[in-house]
Amino acid sequence: DTIILDTTASTGSITIAGGATYATTTAVTLTLSASDANGVAQMRFSNDGSIWSTWYSYATSASWTLASGDGTKTVYVQFKDNAGLVSSSYSDTIILDTVPPTGSISINTGATYTTATSVTLSLTYSDATSGVSQVRYSNDGISYTAWEAPSANKAWTLSSGDGTKTVYYQVKDNAGNVATFTDTIVLDSTPPTGSISINAGATYTSSMSVTLTLSATDSGSGISQMCFSNDGSTWSSWESYTTSKSWTLTSGDGTKTVYVKYKDNAGLESSVFSDSII
Repeated sequence: DTIILDTTASTGSITIAGGATYATTTAVTLTLSASDANGVAQMRFSNDGSIWSTWYSYATSASWTLASGDGTKTVYVQFKDNAGLVSSSYSDTIILDTVPPTGSISINTGATYTTATSVTLSLTYSDATSGVSQVRYSNDGISYTAWEAPSANKAWTLSSGDGTKTVYYQVKDNAGNVATFTDTIVLDSTPPTGSISINAGATYTSSMSVTLTLSATDSGSGISQMCFSNDGSTWSSWESYTTSKSWTLTSGDGTKTVYVKYKDNAGLESSVFSDSII
């Protein structure tokens, strides 16, 4: 009669997720390798080196679930040969990072309006586990710039055309998790338009005290202020926009002209509008 004497346990190795440094989910694939003079029969796994799974038939690949909670995870494996000898434990580690990065974006330090497409983005970014890797930007949330190194500030060009603009900011950590942040600003590059009428369009006045009828429109940010002049050179202080105002003409009979300028909420000043009266 014959029998095979086997006093040497199997040797082997384990690799998690193809040797990746990070995983974004607890579900991973293990790559396994084992050898034994009389053949490898089974294998089992553990997340702590103490509590083991059931024995499985030996294979070079297996699906496994890491322990929950972000951080460094170790997976242990033991192999059993056909003689029943159990190998030493072999292990590999991977960093589990399931939480996307945090961050923020502010256009022109939080301004409500801008008069130009050229703006400055103020940015923050952080990631507790794997660290921030790259960032990218978009004006529509679809077409993004190439990934680039993160920075605290970035010069950016908004899409053309007045109206509300949104800038999208994506932050990617070293594990591959991506988070998106946005901010909005109103682009107003068109100055206001308006008109002025003295004493409802009268040709003459017998008093230096007159009433100005005012009208102004702005399709972007809206009318904010107005100022006046009797000579088109020296102007009154800016004041809140109204549709009517009491005004004093310069002394002396003759043709008198009153000038007005309007300013919108974005800070754009209109052309000068005027009316005359004798």
